[in-house]
Amino acid sequence: MKMKQQGFSLIELVIVIVILGLLAATAIPRFLNVTEDAQNASVEGVAGGLATAVGFVRAQWEVDGRRNTSVILDGTVVSLDTRFGFPTGRTNTDVTAMTDLTCQEVFNSVLQSAPRNDIYTEDARDLRYTVKVEKGIGGTATGIDGSVVQSIDVCVYHQIASLTLNTNTGVPAPTPSLNTAGAKGVTYNPGTGQVLSFSND
Repeated sequence: MKMKQQGFSLIELVIVIVILGLLAATAIPRFLNVTEDAQNASVEGVAGGLATAVGFVRAQWEVDGRRNTSVILDGTVVSLDTRFGFPTGRTNTDVTAMTDLTCQEVFNSVLQSAPRNDIYTEDARDLRYTVKVEKGIGGTATGIDGSVVQSIDVCVYHQIASLTLNTNTGVPAPTPSLNTAGAKGVTYNPGTGQVLSFSND
């Protein structure tokens, strides 16, 4: 007795492929949104952690009498500008003399588990954030002694996942700025203590 072989017809296979294509077309955008939502949540988390840590430094400065140039936070010495009381690095005490390095020192010294980071001119392939100072864009603030300080520097922490890296060097290209298309990150103003997240979608 011969057994009849059965299989799928060409029409059945085409219908299955079309259905799979429709499912993929509706599912892929949802997965892309999940990735972007995760990146946004990460930036918001870092911004919240940095804002809290900056607040702790300011509170310790208040407790210590408001005139000291540094505080000890979890065993780490953090310098600050005595006119404002917000962190400015490990040795810098002037909100108008911030550098890429002092911005990195703020990030690493006030956050208990700072995300891996480096200055924006370095290889960023295994990092989560780049660090850059934007000179003089922080506006004006009035210190506790009544002095008005202008052209305050701002620290900018760009999320690597939102930047384009040079495939050979791993350095962000073009140089990241607050206006870089698609960039996400966090800004910190040492004159006001303000921490903000940004997204240039």
